[in-house]
Amino acid sequence: MVVTGDRSEIVFFDLETIVPTRPGQGHAIVEFGSILVCPRKLVELESYSTLVRPADPSLTSKLSVRSNGICKGDIDSAPTFADIADKVYDILDGKIGAAK
Repeated sequence: MVVTGDRSEIVFFDLETIVPTRPGQGHAIVEFGSILVCPRKLVELESYSTLVRPADPSLTSKLSVRSNGICKGDIDSAPTFADIADKVYDILDGKIGAAK
């Protein structure tokens, strides 16, 4: 929860990843979504969602598509995580939705 003066907000986030198909492959983020909620009124204050192009999109497998429905063609023109990292940090650090 983010508390700024008399403000408090909760950020919920979700990630979708590529499902590894071989040992040691690791996961890669293919979607990031978040919602900023006022815990007092339980209303959405802001949301953000984007597909993410992993460093190696060719790792997208049929298993990944079955798991999350995101195909290689969906992420070909998506931003990389480096492209959205500052925005994701700001969301999780409470800088998004804060009084301007």
